[in-house]
Amino acid sequence: MRSSALTLGGRNTVSNPRYIFLDQNHWIYLAKAFWGRPHKPAHKSVAEDLLSRVDRDEVRLPLGVIHLIEHLRAEEPGRRERLAEVFERFSRRWFIAAWNDILPIEISRAVSQTFGSSEMPPPPETLGRGFLFGVGPRGRSEFPAHWSDLDLKRLSWFAAQPEALFDLLTFPNEPGRIRQKQHISELGRPNAQAAESVRAVRKPYDKVVHRRAQLAGYTYDLQHYITAALTAIGKTFEDFLGLGLDGLMEFWSRVPSLDVDCELTLYRDRQWSRAIKSNDVSDIGHLVTAIPYCDAVVVERFWARVTEETGLREKYRVEVFSDLTEVARVLSC
Repeated sequence: MRSSALTLGGRNTVSNPRYIFLDQNHWIYLAKAFWGRPHKPAHKSVAEDLLSRVDRDEVRLPLGVIHLIEHLRAEEPGRRERLAEVFERFSRRWFIAAWNDILPIEISRAVSQTFGSSEMPPPPETLGRGFLFGVGPRGRSEFPAHWSDLDLKRLSWFAAQPEALFDLLTFPNEPGRIRQKQHISELGRPNAQAAESVRAVRKPYDKVVHRRAQLAGYTYDLQHYITAALTAIGKTFEDFLGLGLDGLMEFWSRVPSLDVDCELTLYRDRQWSRAIKSNDVSDIGHLVTAIPYCDAVVVERFWARVTEETGLREKYRVEVFSDLTEVARVLSC
């Protein structure tokens, strides 16, 4: 179980809530149950139980920025407002950090472990309060250049206050919402097409070669993170490549989010009868941080099966469900 330090009434306390991650569809089912129109009759009691446990801080339902982006896709304003209310009430403004904030720290820790450094960086801060906690480097680059650290701290404080998330999601900005929705659509199709092209090239090869190709891609794409971590402990990129094939494969297995990304992607790509979907990118984008850093995830049946069959559920000791009613098993522990 993940533990978290928090401040209540000016006192630092330690809490051991269960972190349960819901994908967008299951947030929608939760909203339907909350507003009296449950997708399944049993969802009503689950919603009531979850809310009572959330209010007692026994359970936390963190959001990611992808949830907020997907929220914009709903055309009907009332539907967006109802979901925004449920996000506010059930998440209590807990967020998972952006992948690009977590990844360099994971790589630094894996480098230190691999080379036996005595200076192990602390774990990444993966769960925090307020929607700005989940905003990654790209989002922060849009902030005005003249903003000071104090300005950002103040903004982060405001973003973590009650109703701030609801106000953000219901702020009238229809032209911006339409542009964002179009942008998401334009990104999704090419990403799916590119993934189909890659797996077509890899199809003649067995799974071992497929995995090596995936890890080689990480090595190439993430050289800047790897080099920075190596430099910090007096090593070079040549030392890294000197680990050899087996050593490099072991290294990447020590980077939790990329380990999850690799296994999910490989499994998906080798389901030859299943077309790659445009929303696969966002689904995997959710799970690369949710699986290693939450106690339970509730996702569509395909991804639940993938997490089970790849061994990720056991490795990261995460419960995996495909229906809200199954969450009762976590709540009863």
